[in-house]
Amino acid sequence: MDTEHLIVTDLEVDTALAELSVPPALRAVWQLLSESDIRLDEAVALDVPDVELADRLVVLHDTKEGGTYESGITDATAAVLAELIGSRPSGPVFAVDSRRLRKEEVAARFRQITGKSVHALSFTRQARRHRSTARPQLVARTQNDEETAAPA
Repeated sequence: MDTEHLIVTDLEVDTALAELSVPPALRAVWQLLSESDIRLDEAVALDVPDVELADRLVVLHDTKEGGTYESGITDATAAVLAELIGSRPSGPVFAVDSRRLRKEEVAARFRQITGKSVHALSFTRQARRHRSTARPQLVARTQNDEETAAPA
């Protein structure tokens, strides 16, 4: 199955993140999705107290698997989130005009900018991780010329 159309290139991600016509909250969600194992539903549900910038992690509640989990974030994402949150002690992390972003608008704007699904960010991250950790395939050795035919 050809999945190459599901891969988001670094250039496409960088272009989307640099698009200044897109609100910073949207770009921050995209960055979080591209650099972590967080799902779109989990990202848009984050509240300010769920982000622990000093420890570079976010706390996810009511996940798909159920329960509460922590997920690490990169230094770059922590810096973007710090800027986005500012001095706010509460409220949604990802907000535009004081309202929480909806996953549909995050996805629609990403598709508008890149032509690809926002879920392709997760697929790309998983594919790259698989490629970097995949064990090489064993290849059967070919018989060499040292073998000779039985004597006549």
